[in-house]
Amino acid sequence: MALMIKKYSSLRLVTLVSLPCMVIYCPSALAEIQTIAANTTSQLSASKAYNKNNKVLVPSLVGVLINGEEQGSTEALYDSASDPERDEQKDCYFLSINDLSELTKVSFTVVDNQAGYDVSTPIGKVQLSADQIYSYQGQDYVSLSTLKKLGITAVYSQPDLAIMLNMGWRPAQISVPKANNERNTLPIDYRSSQAGLLGLSFNSTLSTSESNNTSRDNPSNNNDDDTTSTSRQIYADLGAYGYGLGGVWGIKAIGYDFASSNDLIEDRKGKVSANDSFVRNALNGFSYLPSDWDNWGLDNLYWAKSGKQLATRIGINRPNALSQGAQTTGTEFTGAMIAYSNRDIGRHLSYFDQDSRSLLQNTNQDYQHLTGIGEAGGVAELRISGRALARVQIGLDGRYEFLNLDVSQLTLTDNLVEVAIFAYPLARQPLEVRPIVLGKRRTNVATDELLIEAGIGASGNLINSNSRYGFRDNNSGTAAHLYTEYGVNNRLAVRGGVNTNAQNLINDSKSVSWHTGVNYSLSPYSNFDFSYADSTIEQLWQAQLQYQRKKLLAYYQYQARQYDKAVLELPLLDNNRIDRLNDQRHQLLLNYSPSDRTNLSLSQYYDQMAIETDSDNYYAYASINHRFNDALNVGANWNSLDDRYSYRINWQDIYRNRTANDGKSNTIGLSGDNTSDTLSVRHQFDYRTSFGQSVSALHDSSRLLNQGDINYRFDGFNLFGADADARSIGTSSIDNLVSIGYSLFDGQVGWLADWQLTHRNGINFSLGYKHRYVDAIPSGRYTDLIDDSSFTNERELPAWTQNNYLFAKLSFDMFKPPKQNLKFGQYPRQEAGSVVVDLTHYVDSPINNETLSFQLDNQQVQASLLGTQANRSQYLISNIKAGDYTLSMDATNLPLEYSSSELQTPRIRVSNYAPTSVPIKLEKTYGISGKLTTAEEGIVIDIYQKDKLIQSVTTGSYGYFQIFGLAPDTYTLNSKGYEAQSIEITNDFVLKIALKPLTSSAVP
Repeated sequence: MALMIKKYSSLRLVTLVSLPCMVIYCPSALAEIQTIAANTTSQLSASKAYNKNNKVLVPSLVGVLINGEEQGSTEALYDSASDPERDEQKDCYFLSINDLSELTKVSFTVVDNQAGYDVSTPIGKVQLSADQIYSYQGQDYVSLSTLKKLGITAVYSQPDLAIMLNMGWRPAQISVPKANNERNTLPIDYRSSQAGLLGLSFNSTLSTSESNNTSRDNPSNNNDDDTTSTSRQIYADLGAYGYGLGGVWGIKAIGYDFASSNDLIEDRKGKVSANDSFVRNALNGFSYLPSDWDNWGLDNLYWAKSGKQLATRIGINRPNALSQGAQTTGTEFTGAMIAYSNRDIGRHLSYFDQDSRSLLQNTNQDYQHLTGIGEAGGVAELRISGRALARVQIGLDGRYEFLNLDVSQLTLTDNLVEVAIFAYPLARQPLEVRPIVLGKRRTNVATDELLIEAGIGASGNLINSNSRYGFRDNNSGTAAHLYTEYGVNNRLAVRGGVNTNAQNLINDSKSVSWHTGVNYSLSPYSNFDFSYADSTIEQLWQAQLQYQRKKLLAYYQYQARQYDKAVLELPLLDNNRIDRLNDQRHQLLLNYSPSDRTNLSLSQYYDQMAIETDSDNYYAYASINHRFNDALNVGANWNSLDDRYSYRINWQDIYRNRTANDGKSNTIGLSGDNTSDTLSVRHQFDYRTSFGQSVSALHDSSRLLNQGDINYRFDGFNLFGADADARSIGTSSIDNLVSIGYSLFDGQVGWLADWQLTHRNGINFSLGYKHRYVDAIPSGRYTDLIDDSSFTNERELPAWTQNNYLFAKLSFDMFKPPKQNLKFGQYPRQEAGSVVVDLTHYVDSPINNETLSFQLDNQQVQASLLGTQANRSQYLISNIKAGDYTLSMDATNLPLEYSSSELQTPRIRVSNYAPTSVPIKLEKTYGISGKLTTAEEGIVIDIYQKDKLIQSVTTGSYGYFQIFGLAPDTYTLNSKGYEAQSIEITNDFVLKIALKPLTSSAVP
């Protein structure tokens, strides 16, 4: 028996001598299997059983599976007094605390009074009492059923003779903390770039017009001499943005020039222009140098930086209207802004480029938290309309929480939200499925999120007083504002703000304006919002109630306004003693869609104004739209305010286009309103050419407006050909559209011609000319059913009175990819950081650029190929959150000479906006393979480079061995009992090496 004890561990000895403890005899129990250290403090004896609480515990060797993966075997205690037919197996088996700690990475700490253990798991902490602990030969054990308190579902599988442990974490990925809180911090090999350019933009427009001021065209002209009025307008802006000092910067300059003149009409029969003024202004517009323009100024200049919770911006700023309803909004100022979120400030930030003027934007994102109680240690699964969206571990206290569910992206009337509770992660069937009732808030913050924005500076643009966004002059004083918003719970959000820089009519920077509001979700279908604003000259109350189901949307809004007539310099009313005036408005919008083909809308207003007007207090707008099929749709609108109507009927032979697929199609439209009716026809000859004709008739006269045009679309191949030279200049990426049209109205013929060029890489150019062309006949239309301030009135369209009109526009965008020159196109939109891997390799050993993959902290990331040369390739990994990572590369698809050695795994630091450049050089290494002529297994072979030991390998089956990662050099293979062999590696692997045993005379 002594020999057996020496050969087998005490754990394996138990297997041989304690077979009676097994319910079913299994010959495989005698087989030698992998054993996890049991950390036993004394030898086990199968001849002595432990008795506690009528339990007879005897040791037993069992297999272990963790989350479905085999872990070998360990020692457990088995209650031999239990009845397998009556008692559950999980109450009959016990695992030692030492083994549990090793297997699951759960930490056990003895309570000071020896009353049990404090247990710390990755999902929470719990305490085990003394009556839940069983001691046996110096070790403490717990039953499988007790493990449920630790978040571990444990069962004994009789067919497998194994204990199955299921938990919500992976013990293999949990590192054991080092003693004395020793931190394993790795040095950073590569950091993000300090400063650089990301993108450029340029926009320019030129327009020149000429109008005849003759008595025939303008009866109000009392001048005896007929003249022409000529004007020219030029506008341009140039912007750039990039990164620097850990943040992002932007700059934009604008310039404009304006010229006009009145000239006598010359006798120029047969000429397009009445005199030379129009031609002269047009030519000057193309040749005028920007340095000669009337005004150039810096319109925008800023620097911004953001972290996880804080963001700052310095320069020219404009507070964003983050709130809704009644509010006081600040105007442009030069100074600093700071924003804070206790969750994530990143999702509230504006997109930073040359046009960015604010720090935060109105996101209208309703992020909510879902919490509940479930099976301790189990898993909660969030489902949207039956589809699993996310899973979270249920804590030891039974609580689970889903954070930041964006309810604004859900249609609560159509989507079913549920939470399924599972006993453990690998469970196939849920214990229960619970429906979740949600409501939509109209807010910018998540539940339990606090958002703050504050700013201070000088009113206006101190760099350019003529800024288009400026409201006050530069001497108006200090501008300051504060805005805050908080998500109280999933239904309620509150907001408020104060500023000294409001956009109001009082020019007093010391006056303070403020506003506050609350938004509450009454149900999944309704929302209520109330707000109040005080801008020192007026007070505004606003209440909104919205109700929405699948087919019906009802929206009611009440506004009350009280203002000071003296400050606003309003005309005196009959009652001069009234200093404060009151206005009220009620608005009700009803929108009903009985099907996906039909939509009905009715918007009603009732106004009670302090100053009487000629308009009715009550007015309404109604509309109906119906789609009979994909080819025919109709619509009609009515406005009671001035008793106006409009209609449209549109038909297109879309079914023919689907079957023929030759680009041919016909479109017929009929539209009209109180003043005119228009019939239009368009024929598409193919994908390039189309012809259109329309006739419009005025109701109050017999005059007709005839319009026609022909359009031709082509790309660079049509213009330059499809040869290699044309492709080299990118002509295949150019789209062109040429249009020629005419108009006939009141006996006057007009015409137009324009050319639009669009390059797919961000270049746009257009050039057009109109000569007495009539764009439209006088008409009136309304286009919006909610806000009457957006109604447009087209009763006076002076385009047809212009004798000549010339316009030109040029714009382009450029961006600078990391490690490359400027290119035309827009910079790929991203707000996080990026990594550029600059991979260098040998020309004679190329790599497959399309199959390489990279990992950050062992997580696969998507990399795009930026460029490639004979000996190098560049890859871009974009939209990476700021932080420290370990970069690694998958060697699977690399040539063997690159993958035979360990690849570089640099430690990198990623910052927002800035790229982190990581150079990696692939080195060629080779290897040696062979066998021992004796075919012995387990023989150690040492590899020496000169006199230095660099590697050791052990032979495998039949004496084979392989050695990798050897640079070109001379190596010596040494093994005890075998002849030493010198091998030279040049530029290839050395194969079929045979090591022979030493001869008897050579053995020392």
